[in-house]
Amino acid sequence: MTGPAPAARATETYPWSPAARLAGGVRVSPAQRATALAVRPSSAPRAAWATPVPRARTEAALRFARAGRPAALALLCALLRHPTVSAAPAHRPDLRSCAGRLAAHLRRIGLDAVTVRPGRVAPVVTARWLHRPGAPVVLVYGHYDVQPAGPRDAWATDPFRPVVDGTHVYARGATDDKGQLTAHLAAIEAWLATGGPPVNLRVVLDGEEEIGSPTLRQALERDPAYLRAGLAVVSDTRMRDASTPVLVSGLRGSLAARVEVTGPGTDLHAGAFGGAVAEPAQVLCALVASLHDPDGRIAVPGFYDDVRPPHPAERARLARDGPSAGALLAPTGVSLGHGEPGYSAFERTTIRPAIVVTALSGAARSAIPARAAADLSVRVVPGQQPGVVARALRAHLAERTPRGVRARLSVLADCPPYALTPDGPGLPAVDHACRRVFGRPPLLLPSGGSIPFVSELAATTGTQTLLLGFGLPDDGMHAPNERFPLRNLHRGTEACIELYAALAGAPLRGEGR
Repeated sequence: MTGPAPAARATETYPWSPAARLAGGVRVSPAQRATALAVRPSSAPRAAWATPVPRARTEAALRFARAGRPAALALLCALLRHPTVSAAPAHRPDLRSCAGRLAAHLRRIGLDAVTVRPGRVAPVVTARWLHRPGAPVVLVYGHYDVQPAGPRDAWATDPFRPVVDGTHVYARGATDDKGQLTAHLAAIEAWLATGGPPVNLRVVLDGEEEIGSPTLRQALERDPAYLRAGLAVVSDTRMRDASTPVLVSGLRGSLAARVEVTGPGTDLHAGAFGGAVAEPAQVLCALVASLHDPDGRIAVPGFYDDVRPPHPAERARLARDGPSAGALLAPTGVSLGHGEPGYSAFERTTIRPAIVVTALSGAARSAIPARAAADLSVRVVPGQQPGVVARALRAHLAERTPRGVRARLSVLADCPPYALTPDGPGLPAVDHACRRVFGRPPLLLPSGGSIPFVSELAATTGTQTLLLGFGLPDDGMHAPNERFPLRNLHRGTEACIELYAALAGAPLRGEGR
């Protein structure tokens, strides 16, 4: 198929000036408003900017995508059948086979320079399409690795045999991130089939996101061409609800750590030695309990020293636009929240730091285990540095470890926080895409999650990322019975089509032109 003749040259104009955007588009706080009005990228025009893409071309891509919905779902189900657990060495062959399937798909739809790059654990699949001279270069990032499924009996169906029930597809990785990734691939295919994308594209598919993206983060230090772009687009986050899209204003950073307590040279009989030696499991429990005050505030000295207090206007906006405590907690089955006093549940999960215990391990028999361990997921916010937080944790644990045992904190992975520039050139394009597909502009809200590549891309190259996700709060991300709404697969595809068209007129600099 080819695109429509250029006779129908209807174009769309988007508000560029910060004042216009703040008045009618993405919602921002008074503090962000002041920043946006004071700072304008030097390359940005002072009036409205228009995409060079005729509306008829966008409509042709949309028609192709709608006709191809069964094929998009088939691709998603094929990806979901690969148990791509990057944290488990036994699944490395599955990661390689999934990377091969993705590479074959990218070649089939017409992308260039498709490459399967070896990684520390799993391959990185890259491709490009650079046939629009003068148009922006947009990096589309997604990941095909998944979290471990956990106990099989916690799932209603096999986590790696996708089940489609008419409204959702159920499988590990359905929403994080294979379903959202498939929306981008379907949008790219639609543009390629109808005359070519309106922007230049670099595609990067990561097989190590769930373990901190070590291969890509190391690659960023070398500034390879396949990671150079004027702007990145990622769909690996959630909408506020089924009708309200969200452009993520920031991500918390993360510190994955393990606390290991060791004591006796071997496991000891509980009756023969209980009460006579320090017990690693009991000491570990005491150390983990010491991380928080009873009211939920983190009790590690110095932990909050670099945390920037939120602006009152920002807090008011989050209270207005963010989910209520009831809505946020609904998928958990928990009726009462808990955490740092003085903050809402949404604030605690987005703009405040947290220390979360994700796993405990030790012997499960009538013995004093020689070792016990706890895995911690520490979430940090702007102002905090993962390395500084790790030093504070080590000092806290050392001070509270009794004689007769040893406690060691090992950092497994970390990444800094990420913040979207409030006056970035891609924001009006997101506004347009959401109005077209969802009938409303996106809310500008922070996310409590971390995407290591996004944070490192900004820290290393300054490249900003538009985080426009299509998952829902009740999709069960990282939980049993994970799912993704078919409606959001289709709406996400159309939003990506609209977004690529709108970005064709974005005033990007550097690799963006």
